[in-house]
Amino acid sequence: MNNHAAEQRRHALEIFDAVVDLAASARGNKLTELCGDDAALRAQVQALLDADAAATEPFSGNADVWGGALGHEESPQHDPMLGRSIGAWKIIDVIGRGGMGAVYAAERSDGAYAQHAALKLIRASADSQAARERFLRERQILAGLQHPNIARLLDGGFSAEGEPYFVMERIDGVAIDRWCDVHTLGLRERIVLFLQVLDAVRYAHRNLVVHRDLKPSNLLVDTEGRVKLLDFGIAKQLADAEATATLDRALTFEYASPEQLHDAPITTATDLWQLGVILHRLLSGAHPFGLTRDTPVASQLQQLEREPEPLTRAASSAPAEQAALRGGLSPTALSKALRGSLADIVQACLRRNPEQRYASADALANDLKAWLDNRPIAAVPLSRMQRTRLWLRRNRALAASLAAITVALLAGTGVALWQAREARTQAQIAQRESDSARTTLAFLTDTLAAASPDQAMSTDVSVRQLLDQARTQLDQKRLDPQVKQSVQRLLGRLYTSLGEPKTAAALLEQGLRGVTPSSREEALLLASDLDAYSSALGTLERGKASLAIAQRAATLRGRFASDDPAQQLYIHDQLGIAYYRNGDNKQAEQEWLQVLALARSMKDPPRDVVINSSQTLSSMLSFNGDYKRALQIVDQGIAFADRSGIPADHPMRINLLRSRAEALLKLGDARSAEPVIRRAIALQRKTTSDTGNHMATLQNTLGLVLNDLGRYREGLQAIAQGESIGSAATPAPTERAISLMNLSGTNENAGDYAAALALGKQALALLDAAGLSADDPQRRMLERNYVRSLGLAGQQAEAFKRMQALRERARTLDGEDSAEYALTTWQLVVIARHLHDPARGLPLLAEARKRWSALVPNTHPVFTHALRAEASFARDSGDLAHAETLQREAIGKFEAAGALPVDLAIAHEELAGILFDRDDKNGARQLLEHALPVLREALLPQENSRADAESLAHKLGMR
Repeated sequence: MNNHAAEQRRHALEIFDAVVDLAASARGNKLTELCGDDAALRAQVQALLDADAAATEPFSGNADVWGGALGHEESPQHDPMLGRSIGAWKIIDVIGRGGMGAVYAAERSDGAYAQHAALKLIRASADSQAARERFLRERQILAGLQHPNIARLLDGGFSAEGEPYFVMERIDGVAIDRWCDVHTLGLRERIVLFLQVLDAVRYAHRNLVVHRDLKPSNLLVDTEGRVKLLDFGIAKQLADAEATATLDRALTFEYASPEQLHDAPITTATDLWQLGVILHRLLSGAHPFGLTRDTPVASQLQQLEREPEPLTRAASSAPAEQAALRGGLSPTALSKALRGSLADIVQACLRRNPEQRYASADALANDLKAWLDNRPIAAVPLSRMQRTRLWLRRNRALAASLAAITVALLAGTGVALWQAREARTQAQIAQRESDSARTTLAFLTDTLAAASPDQAMSTDVSVRQLLDQARTQLDQKRLDPQVKQSVQRLLGRLYTSLGEPKTAAALLEQGLRGVTPSSREEALLLASDLDAYSSALGTLERGKASLAIAQRAATLRGRFASDDPAQQLYIHDQLGIAYYRNGDNKQAEQEWLQVLALARSMKDPPRDVVINSSQTLSSMLSFNGDYKRALQIVDQGIAFADRSGIPADHPMRINLLRSRAEALLKLGDARSAEPVIRRAIALQRKTTSDTGNHMATLQNTLGLVLNDLGRYREGLQAIAQGESIGSAATPAPTERAISLMNLSGTNENAGDYAAALALGKQALALLDAAGLSADDPQRRMLERNYVRSLGLAGQQAEAFKRMQALRERARTLDGEDSAEYALTTWQLVVIARHLHDPARGLPLLAEARKRWSALVPNTHPVFTHALRAEASFARDSGDLAHAETLQREAIGKFEAAGALPVDLAIAHEELAGILFDRDDKNGARQLLEHALPVLREALLPQENSRADAESLAHKLGMR
């Protein structure tokens, strides 16, 4: 489409919106006023009015009338494309039309093999050079979306006439809303089906692709009941970047989010809105804004500005036959069934402010699964009474007999016999019981201990299910209090090793209540249980309580085993953990160093305590910025494990590997860190569990490593998976906040600054709600990351002011030699670059170099980035020759170090800008020709470096 035709189309649409609601008598005069003597323009507006009056949905499915009104001249009966071959495909039928082109049924015509597909052709007259470029750039992204619930992209290119086309997997299916109604699915069945949609959408989001046009006609259900998501990303690719979403019509108003209607930034939150509209329709049968196929376009726009109708109200006013399609319910029964969590979930999707919707499709899926399992949802906090009712509802079906537990436990025998001896010893506490009760307890403790994930070396047994079932039966059986407490303590320790601190803490608290040992053996067993309780409380961020329990265990060991060196190691190790969780890092370090010193003087120190102290001390040192020492300590722990004969695939090595990966990452060696953290994840999966707090932490670390390697899509997927696991495993606000902030950082690196800020706000809100002090190191770390995102998102003045305040607090609380002071100084350099302020930036750069030199080796990438910053300040000062020299030096260091392709591409883009300023347009063009494909593959269009590159390419006349 040429510029004149495009402008006339936009003008026609503007006039159409202005007159569509006027009475017929007034409409004619207004048309004359707005169209003047332009007969062609008036004819096009009249065609739009005629199309709007037709009883069809204008922008989805078959849009022949609208296509004609906007200049589409072909008819399906005489389509010249029928029988034509494009590439390897022959067009055999018309599936549907739109204003930009048509969708055809196609089959392979090259004889290689038989295959049927759907071919979407974009008319050359409706195309633009920008659309062609976006088509080629994003086709590879679509080709990479391999998911069972996403229609596969099979082929694509340009026809001989220059018309862009896609070839997609052809799905013989029915729109999801019709499929649910035809099969009269109840609410639970509809939610289960909808979860397939969420699997597809969250997979795409993890690959940094936003659909933007989710609606039932793009969600087909095949004959096997499998959902397929169609037309993925095409609306985004083919939209005219210079037009508003409304004028371009590259959306369906019925499902359009507020940000689409108001031409605001599009993020994954847009898809969450559309998912909410679809879910509202699936559950209630009505559109949340009362839209139907007969609603005129202008009326649609008006109604979409209102608040959505509550789910329960829509259901109560539904026709009886419509409610009956939802499992035979009446309107009143349907409204009652939707009350509570389901209504809250839909409402959370349909919040007008994108930042107030679900943070991700994972979060929405988690809440829907919680509803299915009768668990509390995260969208709306529940009262204690509501949570209790849900707990009772989901557990009432588990009242099986003790014999059923025995059968389940037998499946786990032979897996391992960890702590069987200890379990039998605990059983001896119940010597006063009858022989029958004692035998039952011995069997129960032995077999549960054998299933411990720390020792099982396999996930053949569903450990979590086994423990949940045993816990439920324990609550229902009438056992002697001493017997019951013994089993509670054992179950608590097993839940701790599974990474379920909340459940573990509750069981251990009950099992330890009022217990007093009468012998050395009982005292040491009790101290070990107190260690587990202290650790669980620490993970739940109940630091003071954790320290009190650790001190209680130390008192027991001091009273009953003061002559045992091994028990002294356990005392210092657990106190170290408790001090660390209580925020006293210095005392924690002293306790762990004492463990390692005492262990060196012992011939055969207990392996678990030495390895634990090495790992936890290393992780704390990494967090505090002592990266070199952190790597040294964890490597000593690994060497100890090797000397002690611990197998390579033993679970004790998991946290050692994680700490080593963290230290390598902080030292700037992400390449070496990746295989280490992947080995830790493989071990966790093999020996313990795919879920729980431990796996969440490992996935977060993997995501950070991939992020530093420039593989942002993979990093986003890993961190999102960790967030999904962690949100279910522990309610600890700091752990959740760190996970959210990691997710924020990955979105930031890819260029989705709106999503980064939204996640960052959620993370800080979690800490504020938990009452975490503004001076807490983790609180300051998260705030620093949020302020960094703020600066990259364009709010540099505010970001600079807030980062200065954080730097002063780091100076006061941590000292100028601390990692936090170095980090905040560097972020001030970055913000000053974006402010083009060398006067403030250059002194900060000198200070940053000085501080980082004391923390990391001179091969760390930060020093190469410092050269880039210096070049940028030289360019701002007008010293272009010096800027070029510095930038070329930075590029040389990147190349020598084998830097990430995206980092090298950004450096080349910056050098191209310097050359352009020096009037070396040919040199700038050559650099951009190599840099742009890498930036377009790795980064979103709004990411700062890519946006600068695209702007420069435009100035150079590049496409």
